[in-house]
Amino acid sequence: MAGSTRIRITSQEEYEWLDSVRVKYGLTWRGMLLKAEQRLLAAERHWPEEFQTPEHLRAGGVASVASDADVERDASAETDEVVE
Repeated sequence: MAGSTRIRITSQEEYEWLDSVRVKYGLTWRGMLLKAEQRLLAAERHWPEEFQTPEHLRAGGVASVASDADVERDASAETDEVVE
């Protein structure tokens, strides 16, 4: 079972910067995280194997990277939640 996916943003300045990036690209918080994961996994392909994310830990338990359409479809059903 996966651990917590909650993100801790430690300052208001950091939150405002992340929120402006999220709004700029029209994503929900979840959509932004999925997009970041997609980019990280794509970049990992060129890393030494010992530094790559194990296949069983990748989203959905598959080695493929989600397409932009998958990210947008998943993100469209999400709502934003502010945790204090």
